[in-house]
Amino acid sequence: MSIRADTRRNPSILSERDPSALAIVHAARTVMARGFQNALMKAFGATEHVMTVLSVEDLAPAFRRIRFHAPTMIDGRETPTASFIRLWAPDPNGSDKVHQRGYTLVDPDPESGEVSFDFVLHQPAGPAASWAMAARSGDTITASYISYTKFDPPEPEPDGYLLIGDPSAIPAINGILEVLGREARIVLLLQEVSEGDRAIPVAAHPNASVEWVTQSTPEAIAGAIPHRDWSNWHAWLAGEAKMVKEVRACLNKQHGFPLADIQHRAYWVRGKAMRLRKDHGAEEAEPAVEARITEQAVQAAEPSMPELAPAVGRWRSQRGLELLTPLRWKLRAAGVLQGLISLTRLAPFVLLAEIGRKLLSGETGWSAYQPLVIATLALYGAAALFSSMLLLWLHVVDADFGRDLRRTVIEKLGRLPLGWYTERNAASVRQSVQEDAGRLHYMVTHAVPDAVAGAVTPVAVIVYLFTVDAGLAAMLFLPIIAFIFLFSHMMRGNGDNLARVADWTKKANAAAGAFVDALAVVRVFGGNGRDLRAALDGQAKFLNAWQRPMAGRKVLSQLAIQPPTFLLLIVAGGMWRISAGGMTPADILPFIFLGTAFGAQIMAVAYGLIPLREGRLAAKRIGVLLEEKELDRRSSHADLPAGPLTVRFRDVSFGYRPGKPVLKGISLELKPGTMTALIGPSGAGKSTLAALPGRFHDVTEGAITLSAGGAEIDIRDLSPQVLNKRIGFVFQDACFIRASVRDNIALSRPGASDTEIENAARSANIHDRIARLPRGYDSVIGEDAHLSGGEAQRLSIARVLLANPPILVLDEATAFSDPESEHLVQQAVAALTRDRTVLVVAHRLHTITRADTIVVMKDGSVVQSGRHESLVAVPGLYRDLWHAGEEVAA
Repeated sequence: MSIRADTRRNPSILSERDPSALAIVHAARTVMARGFQNALMKAFGATEHVMTVLSVEDLAPAFRRIRFHAPTMIDGRETPTASFIRLWAPDPNGSDKVHQRGYTLVDPDPESGEVSFDFVLHQPAGPAASWAMAARSGDTITASYISYTKFDPPEPEPDGYLLIGDPSAIPAINGILEVLGREARIVLLLQEVSEGDRAIPVAAHPNASVEWVTQSTPEAIAGAIPHRDWSNWHAWLAGEAKMVKEVRACLNKQHGFPLADIQHRAYWVRGKAMRLRKDHGAEEAEPAVEARITEQAVQAAEPSMPELAPAVGRWRSQRGLELLTPLRWKLRAAGVLQGLISLTRLAPFVLLAEIGRKLLSGETGWSAYQPLVIATLALYGAAALFSSMLLLWLHVVDADFGRDLRRTVIEKLGRLPLGWYTERNAASVRQSVQEDAGRLHYMVTHAVPDAVAGAVTPVAVIVYLFTVDAGLAAMLFLPIIAFIFLFSHMMRGNGDNLARVADWTKKANAAAGAFVDALAVVRVFGGNGRDLRAALDGQAKFLNAWQRPMAGRKVLSQLAIQPPTFLLLIVAGGMWRISAGGMTPADILPFIFLGTAFGAQIMAVAYGLIPLREGRLAAKRIGVLLEEKELDRRSSHADLPAGPLTVRFRDVSFGYRPGKPVLKGISLELKPGTMTALIGPSGAGKSTLAALPGRFHDVTEGAITLSAGGAEIDIRDLSPQVLNKRIGFVFQDACFIRASVRDNIALSRPGASDTEIENAARSANIHDRIARLPRGYDSVIGEDAHLSGGEAQRLSIARVLLANPPILVLDEATAFSDPESEHLVQQAVAALTRDRTVLVVAHRLHTITRADTIVVMKDGSVVQSGRHESLVAVPGLYRDLWHAGEEVAA
């Protein structure tokens, strides 16, 4: 963004002028002052806007916030977190120069068109600070706006955030701190440039540690980065240009940050003012003498930063690059071969042009044409053959790569803990195996040849045509220049809309998914899908408002590079060159054969690069999946002796993320043949605790053990087969595979006989329902077997009964049962829990009054424990929950 204002105002004149007219005069003078730079910015889509100062507020001794009215710049658009723009301040010495500086949008209000900028008022003051010091309400300033840049929280969520900046970056850092979750780990390094910088308000965050670096050199803040393992952290930095460059290099080389995990932007240049002269409009960078001397003195006094071995762990994003490593030499080879094939494809057209020249010169003998015709056919056939062979080879490479990749993903899925398989993670698996694998297929088989052909072909064509006639060849660039001009004019002021397309698509997809998921509820209760309608209407209005005014310009820009345009140019230019004696009529043939598709060939480069980018992103997402933490089964080989089993939780703590425990120091003992119930408010950690004995996750601290025959063994040391046979689970959500009822019950014991399967179904009160299915036990679930919630629950109980585990975990087994089915489920549960050690998660307290032990949980800790009679007799959480349940029942 550019900014310019005339500070040499005459108050008497200003009082006589219309404010709007004065703003136009300021805008015109600004445009003239910027010269070439302004024209260049406009070519990239910059638009002019006038901002009016509304208020000035000092937030700290050297930190000033100025509120502007900028209705045309804000214009109802959404401004993302830490949106960054460039301003141009007037020269404080009164010349017609403007000075560049970066600023963060603070509290933008799309409805009122207001926005604030924070200015750091250091001494000696720079041009922007000098303007801010003198700013008063009613002042106007002209801005050139291109598009907002923003802070994008990466996906998946990193282990932490490292935020680095000088005082000018604090507004952006405050915006980032406000949007990051309360549980995010944050390390904040701030550079103290002048006294009083520490008084600048920094947003509070419960998990942010703040450190100020007193020396104001790039080396100082780079050296202040703690030397530790930053793996899977995300870095964001902004400030002075040299500092940003130095710190970015340090993060990458000494701390191991992949460049993709570093967001950076330069707000200003130390010791330099980027100035524009009004007389010739050329940009120059003049060093400010005082700042230059100070910086050189500090650099001379400081020793160079020592080279340290990086304390590097492993970033998830690295795995995606490693996936593509075996392909790199093959893709490079494919690129080289495609370059040769592209040249071979062009050769027949060159020969055809030569044949045409001979025809025009009057050659009639076959002997004159025979070598050219044979060579043309041979080269054409060779290009087609080699192109087919290259495509075939790349498909073979892709088939091998895709097979190995899918095997790797499947093997990885088998090593992940069962607790990882949430609905969100299941969606990421589908995307990796289906969509991302498809993007990698196109990248491997087609993207590289397309991109290389798009680059080699137009270069070879233009080089050859310059040898034929340089004048006409140079004219072929005119439509390209026209396309660039028309396209930039079309995109002027639309930089944000490119990002908003993705945002609206994401909103529409999310609304459609939510509508489909809730379709049954919507139909029952008569909903009209207003959220989906609103999202689709909003998307349609946005696209219509954006694309409709651009339709004419889009058509013109596309026409500029179409073959008929080049043909018309070649014919007109060729006739002019022929009439002027610059070329012969025969020389126009190569241009007709090769030059008409010149523009389309150049555009093919961009179309070929897009799949390459999408392929790299797909590989990154698959790599993130492959870097998910696995269960450590290196010591999981032990067996259990025979005898009754006791389960012990020994000071168990667990958290899904490092440093964020969900369970804290829990100790329990489940004796053989007893029932232990877990109760508590939602979010207390009951289901998480109940899943741990089956190693759905491994504990963070402490241990879970099984005792039998005098031996006590950590479940992490037991083989998966032994653990699965000893502990059975019945969850709220009953899951089945698309197979027969018999096969679904027999999943727990694949070798079970039909009689054993039927006996298990009878004990679970589901046999009669199965008998009424079209094919009985051979009925396929999802095709001719559609079960209610209670029926599905009883079928899952039959599966556990067939496995006959000595330890059973029930997670509210009757949650989805209707009143009639609940009685049958309760009977099935009673049969299931008989003579077993049971751990049950309950929300209906009347179902666990006869439990041997009731464990009351709150915020991941055990707050009460005992039998129903003793717990309800004393004040506490259990009695409160019991009385609340009675009131609801009443």
